[in-house]
Formats: sequence, C-alpha cells, structure tokens
Amino acid sequence: MKRRILHILSTDGLAGAENVAMCIISNLSESYDFAYASPSGSIEKIVNSRNILYLPMNKLSIMQIRKVIKEWEPEIIHAHDFTATVKSLIAGFNIPVISHIHQHPMWLKSVNKYSILFFLACIKTKKIIVVTPAIKESTFLSSIFNKKSIILKNIVDTKLIEKQASKPTNKSYDIAFIGRFEDVKNPLGFIDVISQTVVELPNMKVVMMGEGSMEKECRELIREKGLGKNIELIGFMNNPYPILKNSKVLVMTSKSEGLPMVAIEALSLGKPIIVPKLEGLESVVDSSCGIICKEEREFVKGIISLLKSDEKYNEMALGASIKAHKIVNMEDYKNQLKMEYSSVT
Repeated sequence: MKRRILHILSTDGLAGAENVAMCIISNLSESYDFAYASPSGSIEKIVNSRNILYLPMNKLSIMQIRKVIKEWEPEIIHAHDFTATVKSLIAGFNIPVISHIHQHPMWLKSVNKYSILFFLACIKTKKIIVVTPAIKESTFLSSIFNKKSIILKNIVDTKLIEKQASKPTNKSYDIAFIGRFEDVKNPLGFIDVISQTVVELPNMKVVMMGEGSMEKECRELIREKGLGKNIELIGFMNNPYPILKNSKVLVMTSKSEGLPMVAIEALSLGKPIIVPKLEGLESVVDSSCGIICKEEREFVKGIISLLKSDEKYNEMALGASIKAHKIVNMEDYKNQLKMEYSSVT
C-alpha cells in the first residue's frame, strides 16, 4: 500500500515552491499517494489541471491544517518553507514533518525571533531539505542539525515545460521579468535597469509577469520614467512558458533567492539569464549561459551586449540549453526523494 504524503504550502498562487511541489507529486505518483493543500486561490486551477488532488484551505492556519489532516489522514507532511513548517508541526501532533526550505532570507543567518522559532521547529522535524548548499552552510543547520539536513537542488519537469511552451502566442519580447511584485524580487530595481537601457535601445520590448503588493508602485514608476511603450505588465499567468519562450533574455533583480525555479526553466528553454550576484544563483548561472551582476550598470551593460550581438546571444543561448541538461536529472532527484521518504518513520 502506498504511503500518503501531504504537501502543505502557504500561498494561493504559483511561484517556485509551488512548482517544486507539483513536480514532486507528478513524478513520484506511481510510488506514493499525494495531496496538495494550500489557501484556495489561483493555484487551485493549476493543481487540478495537472491531475493532482487539491485540498483547499480558507487560510494557512493551524485549525485549517488540522481539518485537512483529519479529512485525508496523511502518514507524512511535506511542508514547504518556514511558515508551513511551523504550523504543520503544531497542527500535526505526531505526524512526521519534512521541512523543505526554498528561500535564503537574511534573518536565517542571525539570532532573532524568526530564526529562534525555526530553530525550535527543526528540533521536531524529521528531515530538513534545503535547495542550495549556501542555506545549510551559512546557518545553524550545518552545525546543529547537520545529520537531518540534506541538500536537494530544485529541478524542473522539462517535458512539461516544453509541452506548455509550445502553445501559440502572438506576443514576443526582448526582456522578461517573471516573479512576485514584492520587495524581495526588486521589481522597482528592474524598472530602473530598463530605464537606463532604453537610452541605448529605445525600441526594446519588455514584459513583466506577476502580481503582488508593489504592482501599483511599478505602474507609477513606469509612467514616471516614460516607459509605457517599452514595458508591458501582463499580470499573473497560469502558463508563462509561451511568453518566456518568445522572449530573448530573462532578467532577475532579486535581493534574495534560494534556487529559483524560473532561472532553471528559462535555461531549459535556451534563454540566457542576467542575474544579481547571490549565493542561490551562482550554482545555476555561469559565463556560458548568463551574466552575473554586482550593480545596476552591469545589468544595463549585459542586456545591451546580448541584444546587440547575435553571435554572443546565440552562443549563450546554446550554453543555456547545455547548462539545463547538466542541472536536470529527474531520475537522481526521484531516487533521492524516495530515500528520504523511506527514512521517515
């Protein structure tokens, strides 16, 4: 009889952690019974479209998690990120919890109320999965919880991405930004970079996909800088891959990252990426497939160099595909997860 594993996520939309959870469920469904629980929202349609059992909650609360547990009776809870981990541990009583950490926030590196709370949660968790070595090595996970902490780099389902990217679209862009309109993703910094780049490339076409609390600020800044003819905000998309496929370069301006799924997805579609110098990104991006930047002017220079030189662009696009092939090994990923699930009692 298959073990029942409940994935719990804290958001009602689609981002990196949600994609990871669905990828795990889709690729290991022959070995385990899975369910996906989160606050109800736009994610529900996406989960259902992938034939995954979805258990909606009104919000991510201890009472709502207990309701889902009572309804579905899981043997293991696979909680994604910090809030879901803490609340699942409280709600789940004696059900073993695996904590899957996709982020690398600054607070995790120091002593504060958040790191203390997560430290206490780690005592009770059965396994702690982190997506980059940096998350483990720069925190208490390496010293105190080394034996129960494992590094499992994010992976994407390249076959699914290729299938979804093949759907027709009449839109095409030079630059794409995909992410939440929140400070950690630095969408205002991205707009600043574009405002400097259009001085050299006035006809550049840019798309920003996503939604969030900073959307109004982004629209105001675009209007203030006179970028209305260059930047198009198209909101959240259930399937961003046709637009990504029809964009030349992905640009990320994040202030913090774990191991971003969108970067791996872009590489799998042969797209060069321009990113900030962050620990979580340096394991994905190198000079063969992208450009790592320390400051805004390096982003501007990188965009101009790629869009003005077909030779450099084509070379880096090929490098992106090669890099994605090296990163993505679904069988190894599945085998490691099976081993971790089997060790949880």
